Amino acid sequence: MRVYEAMGETLKRLGVKAVFGLMGDGNMRFISHAADRLGLRYYGAHHENCAVAMADGYARVSNRVGVCSVTQGPGVTNAMSALGEAVKAGTPLVFLAGETPARMPTHHQYIDQAALFNAVGAGIQKVRAPGTIALDIAQAYHRAMAESRPIAVSVPNDLLAQNCPDESLNRVSAVSLPRTRPDEAAVQALCSLIAQSERPLILAGRGAVRSEARQALEALGERIGALLATTVHAKGFFSGHRFNAGVTGGFASEAACALIGQADLVLAFGASLPIFATRNREIFAASARIVQIDTRPAAIGAQTRADYGVVGDVAATASALLRELERARLQKAGFRASEFQKAIEALHAPAASRDESDGNTVDPRALMARLDQMLPAERTVVVDSGHAMGWSVQHLSVPDAQGFIFGNDFMVVGLGIAAAMGAAVARPDRLTVAAPGDGGLAMSVGELETLVRYNIPMLVLAINDAGFGVEVHILRHYGLAPTQALFTDTDFAAVGRAFGTQGLTVRKPDDLDGLKAWLAAPRGPMVVDCKVNPAIMGDWFKENLSPDSWLVRMMSQ
Repeated sequence: MRVYEAMGETLKRLGVKAVFGLMGDGNMRFISHAADRLGLRYYGAHHENCAVAMADGYARVSNRVGVCSVTQGPGVTNAMSALGEAVKAGTPLVFLAGETPARMPTHHQYIDQAALFNAVGAGIQKVRAPGTIALDIAQAYHRAMAESRPIAVSVPNDLLAQNCPDESLNRVSAVSLPRTRPDEAAVQALCSLIAQSERPLILAGRGAVRSEARQALEALGERIGALLATTVHAKGFFSGHRFNAGVTGGFASEAACALIGQADLVLAFGASLPIFATRNREIFAASARIVQIDTRPAAIGAQTRADYGVVGDVAATASALLRELERARLQKAGFRASEFQKAIEALHAPAASRDESDGNTVDPRALMARLDQMLPAERTVVVDSGHAMGWSVQHLSVPDAQGFIFGNDFMVVGLGIAAAMGAAVARPDRLTVAAPGDGGLAMSVGELETLVRYNIPMLVLAINDAGFGVEVHILRHYGLAPTQALFTDTDFAAVGRAFGTQGLTVRKPDDLDGLKAWLAAPRGPMVVDCKVNPAIMGDWFKENLSPDSWLVRMMSQ
C-alpha cells in the first residue's frame, strides 16, 4: 500500500464521510484514490479558502470533524483566511496539505508552512515516516476533536508513492472523547451562587451546542427559574422555548436587553464571551456575577472578565448541578415568576413592521420578514461577514443551533457561500440559505459553479447594495465620501444563470413571489439578487457608531 492510499484508508476507518478540497500535484493521488476507490465523497472547490470554509461549515452543522485537502505552497497560502476563521471558531478540522520534498529546498513552491499554521493558531501534526502516516493522521483527527481547532498535516510529495505497511492501519480506530466533569467543590459553589441569586440567566454558547446540552440546560433553567439566551453563535439553541430571550449582544432585541439587564447571576455555558456578545460586559447589570463554564481552562475570563470559572463539559456540568440542587431541595421562581409575565410575552411579540422599499430597491427588513414566512421551517441559515449579516441574524428564524452558522469569528468576507455548501452536504434534509453581501459573493462567485456541479439545492440571497456596506456607512459617519467603497450594481441573477443556477431579481417584497415555484421543489441552486436600499443601516451597526456606545467607551479606556 502506498502512502497516498493509506491516507484515504485512515480517514475511512475514522468514519470520515466527506472530504473538501482543491486538487494539485501534492494531493491529487490521495483525492483520486479516496473518492474513486474508497467511496469517500469528495467536493472540489474553485479556491482553497472556500475548500476550508466548506469543511468548516460541514463540521459546524454535523458536529463531526471536517476534512480539507490542498496542495503545497500557494495551495496553503490561499487557505489561510478560512483556516484562521476555523481556528477562531474552534472548529475541529483536519487540514491535509501537500509539502515540497525536503531534498528540494529550492523548489518554486517551498514555503515554511509550519510558520503559517502557527501564525493563525492551527495545530501541527508532523508526519514522521511513510510507515506512520496512518497513526499521524489518526492523531491529528483526535487532536482536532480534543483541542477544538484545526490540525494541519503536511505530507511531503516524495513520501506519497512510498510503501506503507498494510498492518499499520490495524492500529487506527475512532475514539469518543469522555466528557469533562466538574469537581464536586465547583458544583457546590455554583449551588451557593444560585441560592444567593433571584434572577439567574443561562447563556448558552457554541460549547453547549457541541455538548448537545439543550435538554440539560432547559431542565436546569426550570429548576432555578432562569431566563434563557444564547450567543449569536448558538442562535436557535432554545428555539420554541417560552423563556428564550434569543441572542444576546449587539443583535439582541430591546425586549431581550431589558430582561438580560435585570439578571443578577449569569451562567455562561460553553460561551467564550467575546466583547460583542457582552457589549464589554455592559449588557449585564454592573452588580451581576458572571460564571463561565467551559472545557478549556484558558477560555475562562479570556475575553470578558468572569467572577467564577468552572472547567467542565456543558451537559455534564448542568446535570451535576441539577442533581445537587434537587438533593438540596433548592428551587427558584426567578424570571418565571408572575411579575415577569408581560416582559416574557414581549420577547415573542412580532417586531414592528418597517418597509422603506422604494420600487427600485427593497428594504432588507421587509425582505427578510417576507422570506421568514416563505421559507420552510426546517432550514439552515448561513451568514457571511459584513454589514449584510445583520439582516438574516435578526430577521430569519432557525429551528435549532445546527440550523445557523455565524461565519464572523475572524470577520473574513467571502466565505459564506462555501460554508453554506458544507452545511448543505451535512444536512441535505434541510434547505440551506446563504445570505452574503454582494462584496462577499463577488469574492467567491466561482463557487456558484461548484453548487451546480454537485447539484446542491441551495438558496443564495445576494444582499446587493452595490458596495462594501460597513465601509460605506463608516465613511459617511466620518463625513467622508464612500466613493472608493462602491462598485458596479452587478446582476447576480444573470451571473448565476451563466454558471448554471436559476436566478431571480428582487426590488420589492412582492418580487419574492417568483421564488415560490422553486421553494415548492428545490432543484439545484437558486440565486436571488436582492437589490437592497443602501441607505438603510442596521440598528446593531448604528449602535456601534453612536458616540455614547459601549464600543466607543471601551476604545477610549
